[in-house]
Amino acid sequence: MKTPSTDELHKIREGIRNFSMLANRHPGGSLSSVEAITALFYGGVTELDYHAGEDRDYFVQSKGHAASPLIFTMWAQGLIDEPLEKVLRYGEFGASLPRMPQRNANLGVELGTGSLGQGLSFGLGLAIALRKRGIDRQAYVLLGDGESTEGQVWEAAMTAARLKVRNLVALLDANGSGSLIKLSREEWAARWKGFGWHTQVVDGHDVQAITKALRAASKTEQPSAIILQTVKGKGLDAPLEGSNQLSSNIPKEAIPSFVSDDAIHQAREIIIRLSKSETKDREDLALKVLGSSQEIGKMLRSSPVGTTEVTKKSGGSIATDLSDLPLLFMSTDAIRNSGIMERMEEVGAWEWKNPNSNVLQLAIAEQDAISLCAGVTAGGITGLYFSMEGFYWRGLDQIRQSVAFPQIPAVLVGTSGGVGDLLGPMVQSDRLLVVMQQMIGMDIMEAADVNQARAFFVEALTHRKPFYIRLPHETMPVLDDLKTYLSRQTNNGYHIHVDCDKPDVVLITAGAMLPVTLEVAKLIAKNTALKCRVIEIFSVSRFSKTDSRLRSDLLPKGVQQVSIHNAPSSVLGQFLSSDGGQAVGVDDWGMAGEDLQQMYVAYGLDVESLYRRVTGSSRANEQ
Repeated sequence: MKTPSTDELHKIREGIRNFSMLANRHPGGSLSSVEAITALFYGGVTELDYHAGEDRDYFVQSKGHAASPLIFTMWAQGLIDEPLEKVLRYGEFGASLPRMPQRNANLGVELGTGSLGQGLSFGLGLAIALRKRGIDRQAYVLLGDGESTEGQVWEAAMTAARLKVRNLVALLDANGSGSLIKLSREEWAARWKGFGWHTQVVDGHDVQAITKALRAASKTEQPSAIILQTVKGKGLDAPLEGSNQLSSNIPKEAIPSFVSDDAIHQAREIIIRLSKSETKDREDLALKVLGSSQEIGKMLRSSPVGTTEVTKKSGGSIATDLSDLPLLFMSTDAIRNSGIMERMEEVGAWEWKNPNSNVLQLAIAEQDAISLCAGVTAGGITGLYFSMEGFYWRGLDQIRQSVAFPQIPAVLVGTSGGVGDLLGPMVQSDRLLVVMQQMIGMDIMEAADVNQARAFFVEALTHRKPFYIRLPHETMPVLDDLKTYLSRQTNNGYHIHVDCDKPDVVLITAGAMLPVTLEVAKLIAKNTALKCRVIEIFSVSRFSKTDSRLRSDLLPKGVQQVSIHNAPSSVLGQFLSSDGGQAVGVDDWGMAGEDLQQMYVAYGLDVESLYRRVTGSSRANEQ
């Protein structure tokens, strides 16, 4: 938008302040950030006007409680087509907008916030995506000082400095208050500087000073932190101005008498007049189509059927084969497990000076990594994050808030899933799947071999929704070629491997247990008169949504049913009939050891134990 005059900028600021007082939603933090929003959106340094289309900067309101100034900007830019009195009721029952920002690319809201501490990681992801796309724009994140006691903020600060992501700017609204805890402002600058950021301290209620700091931040070779020294509830009458009791609404009689609708409408008129005359179409880059499943599938190699391969390392070949697509493969501790380390050694690790690499190595900070992956994806470069499955426990809130809830199609990959982790009970790799299946909006896929894993990656990249792909710990035999997997119907989340009319026993399984279950079925056919059906449920999220009549046909009542899984028995056991179903799985906190077969025997997941469970006898007895 065109740069307003000093007088116009003053009127815009007062309009935002009046709006924030009348809205009366978390007025303390909203009023302390009025000048920051004014400088960011209307100071002439940034391009945050929605009408600019994709040629723009990004803004993340990490301190989601203080949403009033952001709501004003959306309304003033014409993104909310409602009268003022209705907009001021945001957050009330029946209002079109919630009390805290909810991701909506059409409204310019990049991330839903309020679960504090995730915005900087997400903004870092946006900044990385801009750099990788070759776009000379910035990502700005507004943080609160109370929020900055969250550890993830400093995970992201360290990551940004190490990667030298110079197009990331954090504005810290240091109003000296974090909920009921009074925080010192004196050391904020020293902390950011100590983490390797270019740091400035300015009067947070001086729009010109903030604008000058933003201009300086755009010229540095480091990520930038601008410490805004502010007053909570700025503009309220005493004793409320500066009070630490402003997290919720204030009594209407406490709102200053000078507050009126006129200032708000005047500010909006100025903004409309200064905005770009032509509106460019703006797409949600996170949902950008990468190609058809046929096109992407043709790029991938297929491992020969009958060979064995470490499925958890499938990311390496995929990163090489899909190097021409806008993807970024990233990992913390699991970079060796995923196989992408070999790719990184070939092209170098991603950093500011090596933006064409498609592999980003991250420190062991799962929370930062997951939100960063979501930000990269929202910025138009699909992120694929690899972690040992047990380490996802550290990032469950980030999966929920940064990926699943806003439906950002990041691809999360759990390597070393199931029994067999040397770390044993500490990481609980066999129990994580129980929690993941409760994530609303996540598509969960479990691969049995490397070619199936590749097919699932193709699906994740073309379906454009949040995906979790579970890869087994152990070396697996390749059961089918990639073409076969890509041609299978996957909508219902299952595949019948062995079928018969009117089965006497139905075995359902997934992932690493599929070859074991198929071996059990062969023994049943060889040694007994029982007719056996084997069903692979490769997606519990999809199978749980299938028609109940279909599930009844697959798992007939009155027929012996056994679920076989190296996750808790409830994951697949939930699909068994109440009469006669046996769920076999790992229902404790796991065990540690190097002898994988020994652990499978201990859990009753070996061929002999399973055969005995189904038939009531051992092979030795029959022989």
